[in-house]
Amino acid sequence: MKEKEDIYDETQIYEVGFHILPTIPEEKLQEIVSKLQSSITQNEGVIVSEEFPKMRGLSYEIKKRVETKYLNFDRAYFGWIKFETLHASIDKIEEGIKDNQSILRFIIVKTVRENTIHAIRSPMIMKGNSTEETKTPISQPIEKTAVSEAEIDKSIDELVINQTL
Repeated sequence: MKEKEDIYDETQIYEVGFHILPTIPEEKLQEIVSKLQSSITQNEGVIVSEEFPKMRGLSYEIKKRVETKYLNFDRAYFGWIKFETLHASIDKIEEGIKDNQSILRFIIVKTVRENTIHAIRSPMIMKGNSTEETKTPISQPIEKTAVSEAEIDKSIDELVINQTL
């Protein structure tokens, strides 16, 4: 069993998700991201991956004090940085991000090194009543076969009889 001191000596993978104020011009975004990166690297962090901020609508308005007044924002630039660092360094990194007046909101979470972005899966088609799934590519046309009215009536009668029993 590990002692509490050992936890602080091991490196962990973290991710910081952040919103940058929408009032910041796009030309200044790289400068702000560089400040966030240096806050991480100056505190014994190593950047693993990142996504440059993009303008996004927010689910709800966020109020922030800018200079002398409070402003409401319904959109912001959203980006993230995944990094590896010692647990003991997280407080220093968090303080460095809090001091940045261009950041509307941020969150730091513990995560894994692997890429966890959701991949698009091909659609699944169920066969009959079985729970077995089979993949059918969208580009393949489904073959149609001719069926007489008598065959359709017979199969409907069988279904109705099976349902009433």
